[in-house]
Amino acid sequence: MRALAAAIRNGSIKISPDPEKPIPRPILLSAGALAFAALAAIAMGRTTGVGLADTPAIPTVAHRDLQLAEHDDGSAAVIDAASRETLIEVGPGSGAFAIEVLRNLARDRIRKGAAADAAPYVLALKADGRLVVEDPQTRQQVELRAFGKLQAEAFAGLMTAADAATEGGAK
Repeated sequence: MRALAAAIRNGSIKISPDPEKPIPRPILLSAGALAFAALAAIAMGRTTGVGLADTPAIPTVAHRDLQLAEHDDGSAAVIDAASRETLIEVGPGSGAFAIEVLRNLARDRIRKGAAADAAPYVLALKADGRLVVEDPQTRQQVELRAFGKLQAEAFAGLMTAADAATEGGAK
């Protein structure tokens, strides 16, 4: 790394073109055409909807409202919003996957200007068997299958027994 820095300083390696050897005109024109084509494709996609990915709206068959409780000592808990029952509790400096997901959603709320604890998060079992955590404030969804089977099972354990028995459990 030092040799590279020294070569740049003494001029044996040039980072920018010099007046004696400018960037060839065909390369500049090609770069401009590529940038224009990319902008045109983006504009066409946004105006027509062609090429844009959209998540289909899958109905929710069971859900549980969750809240995150952060304590002054650094501990945290996941609480059922309706019954105020503590579902998961961790000590200072440690974290469970469920708490970290809710912390990330809370940070996203703050980043987007919504109140961090205005509405509970929704743990939802979808009709296709997916288990997701939704934030009704920011419309953000966390697909729990993406983090692996064990992580999805951590949240599946938070669904009420009645919901799991009625719907056959989360897949």
